Amino acid sequence: MKKLVAGAAVGTSLVLALSACSGATSDSALPAQNVSAVQALDQVAIEAEKVETFTAELTMDGAGKAHATGSFRLKPTPAFSVAMDSFSVAGIDVPAAGTQVVLLDETIYVRNQQLSQFVGGGKPWLKISVGEAAGAAGFDANALVHQFQQADPGHLAKIFSDSTDVTRVGEEKIDGVATVHYKGTVDIKKAITEYDGDLKQAAEQLSNGSEKLAFDIWTDAENLPRKVVTHVTTSEAKTFDVTVVFRDYGSKVSVAAPPADQVGDIKVP
Repeated sequence: MKKLVAGAAVGTSLVLALSACSGATSDSALPAQNVSAVQALDQVAIEAEKVETFTAELTMDGAGKAHATGSFRLKPTPAFSVAMDSFSVAGIDVPAAGTQVVLLDETIYVRNQQLSQFVGGGKPWLKISVGEAAGAAGFDANALVHQFQQADPGHLAKIFSDSTDVTRVGEEKIDGVATVHYKGTVDIKKAITEYDGDLKQAAEQLSNGSEKLAFDIWTDAENLPRKVVTHVTTSEAKTFDVTVVFRDYGSKVSVAAPPADQVGDIKVP
């Protein structure tokens, strides 16, 4: 039972390696080429810190594969609703179609066919409070929240802005919107020693034990990310890329808990 639940938990947590985006922009408003890449990412870090809501699409490829979409609210309190339609590890498909994860009022709700057999009363939704110990069930709610914190565009932009070798690649269009493409690396092991709080947790999740984090970021005329790709090699020498396409910055995000009669607690034998 532990193995099944843990597998589903890993699948849903990987969904949350994300961030933000949208709004009309014009080619003429893009940063001039004489603006250094370091200065440009410093400005992105400032603007991304102001983000309150967004939607995102995630694709993971490499040692693991996944695809998911979600709507996120960062302020005044964190909330999100994510849907996963595929997930695999080491070439093994994990049942994920129809998986949904909701965070609201410091409570996580998960709907997954594989998990449903372990939910009391035959309910389709599992409920667990953030911070609640659930080790016996093999489900770590705190890990899910930390993955979400990693998705904060302010955190991502701050981490990328600490790159000392970032370069401007050129101008490209993402979803039909003009962007500037930057590429660089971050000494993530060193950065983690200089961070604290949520930013440190986000960096640790993003690094997956690696010493260097390679990234590509496409930013629009509002100095907000439209697309981010992180290239990670874990401490176990496994590699994967996570691509996030960001849309709908500032959109109205309404996150609702599942109906109470559809929610149960996990059964621990």
